[in-house]
Amino acid sequence: MNVQIDTAIKRARGYWFVDGFTEIAMGGLLIILAGFLLISMNISQAPFPSWFLSVTGEITILKIVSFLIVSLILWWLKDHFTYPRTGFVRGKITVPQILVIIKNMILFLLLPIVGLLIASLLITSTGSVVSSMPVWFPVGLGLICAILIAMAGEWVGLHRFRLMGSMILLAGIGVGIWQLAMGLPNIPANIQPELLQPPVLESIKRTLTSLGLILLISGLILMFSGILTFIRYRRENPQPYAEDV
Repeated sequence: MNVQIDTAIKRARGYWFVDGFTEIAMGGLLIILAGFLLISMNISQAPFPSWFLSVTGEITILKIVSFLIVSLILWWLKDHFTYPRTGFVRGKITVPQILVIIKNMILFLLLPIVGLLIASLLITSTGSVVSSMPVWFPVGLGLICAILIAMAGEWVGLHRFRLMGSMILLAGIGVGIWQLAMGLPNIPANIQPELLQPPVLESIKRTLTSLGLILLISGLILMFSGILTFIRYRRENPQPYAEDV
């Protein structure tokens, strides 16, 4: 009995992902952020500290605005496409609900990065951390994202989340191996690195490139999964539900 109840609860949670729109929307958001970061790095002529402060603020604004727009589009699609076919009426959207969603999204993007940095500083010297950051950062970020996505999949009862998490982990490992093959910046382990040292700047720039690539690949994985899910949902539910008169 308890197993049946748990299955029913998971099925209700997973209904938000039944049409693939959520994964497509999240994938699109990640691709937008990745594209902005990578393009900005390649075209900016400003000194790195100034560029970094500027792009951090711009990405924060872009993240919030894009998330609000994507959320509104997503809710509209569900109201006009999904719910007429398979039911479920969403409750009234309130400002506190939107703020909670934004807060959770920001924490989801920032906590893995902060956690990796703190753990690395506790384990080894600052010089070694900064020098190897282009390698361990994408691998660690891919691992944390994979765990979070797998946990989310377990919570909503969707096995495809495990596959997505595994693919993102492999992407993180691949980016880390690529950065390792390029060689690491030469930062002595026993010397306190300074931000404006060329090897430190190189390491930070390459780490940001890794971040952009992980966001881009993750976005593509989410969109691909969402498109496949939408195709299956559309095939199973070709027409809106109509009651017999």
